[in-house]
Amino acid sequence: MNLSHQNEAAYCMYLIGPFAITDPEGKPLTPKSQKSQAVLAMLALSLRGSRSRVWLRDKLWSDRPEDQASASLRQALLDIRKCLGDARDILVADKNTVSLRMDRIRLDIDDILTGSHTGKDELAAEHFLEGLDVRDPEFEEWLTLERQVWQRRQDEGLLQHKFEPKLELVREDRPKTALVPLTAINPGRDDGTIQSPGDAAVQSSLAGVGSRQWVVAILPSRIGGQSEHGQVLASEVTGLIAKSLVEGTDIRVTDFSFGGGGWPGSPNIDPAGNEISLATPLGIQLELTLASQTAHIIVSIVRLSDHSLLWKDSCIADRLSLERGETSQLHGLINHLIDEVQGCFLIRAEGGNLARETTMIEAVNSIFRLSRDDLDRAERILLNIAADRPSASVYAWLAFIRTFRVGQRFSAHDSTIVEEAQLYARKALELGGNNSIALALVGHVHSFLFCEYDYAAGLFERAIKLNPAQPLGWDLYAMLHCYAGQPEKAMAMANWVQNLGFYSAHKYYFDTTKCISAALAGDHAAAISAGEEALKMRPDFNSLLRYLAASHAQRGEMDTARRYVERLETVEPNFSIESLQENRYPLLNTGGGKMLIAGLRKAGVKLR
Repeated sequence: MNLSHQNEAAYCMYLIGPFAITDPEGKPLTPKSQKSQAVLAMLALSLRGSRSRVWLRDKLWSDRPEDQASASLRQALLDIRKCLGDARDILVADKNTVSLRMDRIRLDIDDILTGSHTGKDELAAEHFLEGLDVRDPEFEEWLTLERQVWQRRQDEGLLQHKFEPKLELVREDRPKTALVPLTAINPGRDDGTIQSPGDAAVQSSLAGVGSRQWVVAILPSRIGGQSEHGQVLASEVTGLIAKSLVEGTDIRVTDFSFGGGGWPGSPNIDPAGNEISLATPLGIQLELTLASQTAHIIVSIVRLSDHSLLWKDSCIADRLSLERGETSQLHGLINHLIDEVQGCFLIRAEGGNLARETTMIEAVNSIFRLSRDDLDRAERILLNIAADRPSASVYAWLAFIRTFRVGQRFSAHDSTIVEEAQLYARKALELGGNNSIALALVGHVHSFLFCEYDYAAGLFERAIKLNPAQPLGWDLYAMLHCYAGQPEKAMAMANWVQNLGFYSAHKYYFDTTKCISAALAGDHAAAISAGEEALKMRPDFNSLLRYLAASHAQRGEMDTARRYVERLETVEPNFSIESLQENRYPLLNTGGGKMLIAGLRKAGVKLR
């Protein structure tokens, strides 16, 4: 946020020194309550100025039962609105989220980011939200993290307006460094432990990798142009690539980007002196060329055995935005890379001789093929993997399968499937609370099967914060907004997901979310456009056929609507309005859901 572009009549919020907020004339509007101040500060420092109610409760009232914590949060919001007076509309709250109108707020840290403040001593970490004493361990951990990130930005001379994605606090069993970097992720585990090529445990794990797990090497980055801070930026990009690779599948990543020790261009030696090789010799190379205002980013996939190029793509990003950590311009490129890496494993790697029944990549692909047989096959693969190497990802996908079984009406929404979903979801969170894919999948389980929208929103917020480049988290969060009767918000997210997942093998799934959200919002032309695009990949997807029939009927295109109903009846012979209601399909009681039912009835779908 650049002050030169800010509205001069903005409200001012001060984060350095004691927390304060003033109106455009300088009149203080600061709540006296420390927790009310904390709510405002946490919102201002969050992604998009928004937090779920669950997240705020957990950070400020972690020691209280849920009902008491909810009441305390409501009281804090009332206190804030009272103190804001005529400015109360800058605080927006619904049943799931609390947000600040950041377009109407100036933060004092923007002066620092633009270089207009030179008093370094008073900007030390201890002065960040000075004196804010909430006495909740969850809040204290959050505040410590924010102060460490602030200090790091100063030490590196790289102050950023967007502090996210955050780095993890040091844990007791880790080396006592200030922060744990996001590079060199140990992808065989879900705890974010650092992995480097020289570690004995790493060499041992590489030696033991069999045909059921595959390794990608992050190669040293090539940096050119005006390369000040180039290594830092390259590290952030490769960290996001590594994180996106390991979450949701059983791909392993080894980070050679800093050199030191063997890397895939030379023999790798285990602790016993034996030469080892990577299971699938694929490497990812980042090339970063910095100009005064832009950054040219190229990513490549190479086969390490002969250094042949398998794939290459690039994008141009705004350099200042990249230095601030605002990497949205990169997200589409990163997702294209991830899709190509997975394709290399399934098609190109090892001459195509992959034991497909043993990989999580194939299990995920089977899930998104949607048929009953494919879901059974995916579950068989996942259960085999869970028996050998349980992880957050494998249990999250097992829980997610239950939502497909109910949504496709392969299984009833009964106590058995609910208990199975709860079991797998709980195991996923126990094993990987920092895995963005697992959080998103579990969030969908809680929203679709259990209608626990508030809790699910908190999981989605965590998932997006951990990895904003991951389209599945955004997509499933969009569906939560559909279930909660907010299709316009869902549609905005779905538009973004279509951009992120443009090259995805599961693009039809993202187009389907756009179709559903647009239909519920009453934009039937957009729903039809997205739905017919998705049908090209999945012509028998019953969810698509339902919404397309309803949207065409709402537009008065009855012949086309009836043709879609005929196709739906072929795929789902027992489909009726009553069957949809009996399966407790979320969103039916919302305004958009009633519009869906009205459209289906117009199209000729039977009541029973």
